[in-house]
Amino acid sequence: MIGEITLALGVADKAYKTIKTAIERGKDLNDMSATLGKFFTAQEQISEANVASRERSKTARLIAGKSIEEQALEIAMAKKKMETYEKELKMLLIYTNNGDVYREMLKQRRILKTRKLEQARIDARRKADVQDIVMIALGLGVSVAMVFVMIGFIAQVSANPELYI
Repeated sequence: MIGEITLALGVADKAYKTIKTAIERGKDLNDMSATLGKFFTAQEQISEANVASRERSKTARLIAGKSIEEQALEIAMAKKKMETYEKELKMLLIYTNNGDVYREMLKQRRILKTRKLEQARIDARRKADVQDIVMIALGLGVSVAMVFVMIGFIAQVSANPELYI
């Protein structure tokens, strides 16, 4: 999950720099739509990783490589950097008379983002539940196996008590 954040932040960083350079050189916004898309896709991936980190299974939390504080800090820093980039992109778009495009994009993004983040939350919760159920079933299976081993041992001791004295 944290690797996803780092990767998404790298994509966003590259896209931001490309967009900024292109606007400074006078390129048209339509020529940069793919790069803008990459930037906002990376921003979305960071949001989804944030949701996934909150909806992790209890098992995954126990065996996670990074502390909760370290994960939270990485997410917070990535979100802060993305907010800064987005503010600067907004100003660049307004400066180049594309403020109406930016406002329409925000309107559409709110609608789509709400749907997508809700689905990401549901998917992450479902995955966490499956992981927890698998671990419970595994623990239960091991416990039942241990009970049968103990019953077998007790039966063997009862059948031949002189061997175990």
